Amino acid sequence: MEGDFYKENLEKIEKRFFSIAEMTGQLIFDGDAKTGKIEWSGPIKEFTGYTQEEFSKMDLAACKDLIHPEDRDRVWCALEKSLRTGEKFGQKFRFRKTDGSYIHVEDSSVFLKDENNCVYRAIGLLKNITENKYAQEKLKVSEEHIIKYLQNFRGIGFELNNDFNLVLLHGAVEEITGYKSEELLSGKIRLVQLVNPEDKSNFLQNRKKLSTASNSLVEQEYRLLNRNGNIVWVFESIQVVHDIDETNRFYQGFIQDVTERKISMEALDKANKLRKKEIHHRIKNNLQVISSLLELECENLLSGNLEREKVIEAFRESNNRITSMSIIHEELYNSKDMETINFASYLKELTDDLFKSYKVGSSDIQLFLDVEDIFFEMDNAIPLGIIVNELISNSLKYAFPKGRNGKIHIKLHRDVNDKKKILTCLCRHYTLVVEDDGIGFPDSIDFRNTSSLGLQLVNTLVDQINGDIELKKKSGTKYRIQFTDSRI
Repeated sequence: MEGDFYKENLEKIEKRFFSIAEMTGQLIFDGDAKTGKIEWSGPIKEFTGYTQEEFSKMDLAACKDLIHPEDRDRVWCALEKSLRTGEKFGQKFRFRKTDGSYIHVEDSSVFLKDENNCVYRAIGLLKNITENKYAQEKLKVSEEHIIKYLQNFRGIGFELNNDFNLVLLHGAVEEITGYKSEELLSGKIRLVQLVNPEDKSNFLQNRKKLSTASNSLVEQEYRLLNRNGNIVWVFESIQVVHDIDETNRFYQGFIQDVTERKISMEALDKANKLRKKEIHHRIKNNLQVISSLLELECENLLSGNLEREKVIEAFRESNNRITSMSIIHEELYNSKDMETINFASYLKELTDDLFKSYKVGSSDIQLFLDVEDIFFEMDNAIPLGIIVNELISNSLKYAFPKGRNGKIHIKLHRDVNDKKKILTCLCRHYTLVVEDDGIGFPDSIDFRNTSSLGLQLVNTLVDQINGDIELKKKSGTKYRIQFTDSRI
């Protein structure tokens, strides 16, 4: 009666065991060590591709052929040892299915011994671990890619524990700090010791911010003093990371050497400050020029009768001269380098303002601009602008009396010979022509020696730019100015 109860319970346990094996997709086997015959249970068709009847014929010898050739010797040697000693057997190998494909399996077996201490029975599980195997391989490849990235990354990847002690360090550690990874990981050298004293307070405040925040990212730049005492500017990005169960927190981040960028930015900032200083200096000089022009105009007025029309005309001419300079500053502000202006664009705006100032309609006098895209610095642009202003103003005032129609031409070109030897010529030669088809310049007046303030300015400014000016009076008035720009 007791034996029947024991047998019944054993059958129940066995039935449950096989049911669990069926549901979990594992194969259970029970082998006779002497005959080599094996009994199989579980989802045989899904696991192996064989039918129940086909696979029931697989004995121990036949199973050997189902092991991948590269794994066969290793697995079989381990099995023979377990059969001799009765030790547990556990191996992972590739198993061939009926279609010739292989899956990764894990074989776990135990062995029973008889009264003579000889193995007579083997019971075990065969588990399909293909998905786990592929996941591990993908993880390994991913880890290799990360390591390769860190090796190529010109920076340092790191991980800190909750006490901000280094637990992981990889990358250009010695290149940036001068110390080996082992020295920093062991605690012999701490990162905070390398931080420049001027940056240490901010560095520690950011560490404190990380320690008190539940979820935070801190980015900062600071200076490190490497082993040789040299300053290295670094950019650090560090964030709080938690375990899956949120019980532990640690910190991950990277440090990148940004010394070259920092030096470049400082050099650029210094250059910008010098440029601004130079621009302010030039503005100051130009304001002085304006002041001098107004004084000259004042003297010119005081030397004669102060007629209302002359005073109005003097103010208008002064205003035009100031406008010609202000347009240059506006063009300079809008230019890419804030050092040179496109003189063609400048002349277009200047002449538009002059025509409006003298209330010249488009039907009265036509303006023709033939100007190359030439860029001048202020040292040449200011005097050239005032020269053009004076010559165009004279044409608009005197060349076309009583509403006479006419044409004004402005031409500015670089000399042809210069263009041919552009690679060897250090100086650039230009020709500026301002002409009209009006009534012409009076023969009785010497334009180089005249009481006209405007022409006095023209001659003075032509000398200032080391140029030559000539006047031709045939069929109107034509000024031809040749000058040199020595800027390389």
